[in-house]
Amino acid sequence: MPAEEMGNRARPQPADIDNRAVLAVVGGFLLFVAAAIAGLLLFMHSQAPDSFSPLVKRQFPSPELQTSPEVDLARLTTAQQARLSGYAWIDRDHDIARIPIVEAMRLVAQRGAHAYDPILAPPAATPAPSGGSP
Repeated sequence: MPAEEMGNRARPQPADIDNRAVLAVVGGFLLFVAAAIAGLLLFMHSQAPDSFSPLVKRQFPSPELQTSPEVDLARLTTAQQARLSGYAWIDRDHDIARIPIVEAMRLVAQRGAHAYDPILAPPAATPAPSGGSP
């Protein structure tokens, strides 16, 4: 194909983009990013000044292990058994006492179908006096 038929297509097209404008936009964007990072760093430094210091590893105390778990278990079992099988006052002012678990189960079984009814009946309300003044 001759060059005359191709016309202007045979020659390279001149650049319509100004290189200085592209460099100015890219440079402005990089300046904006740098300013944003600097602003965030200043904000973080003023609001949380310890955030830039290195973390200090805290040493936690080692767990205190039982030296004789069998003795501790026996002591716990004895204390629990004493609570379950003994009498004690819980609140002496309100007449609330603790009784052995076997005795409590016997009392509940003895009540039968009414085992979970209130222990004390509510006090009967006295009727208000009727009539007028004499």
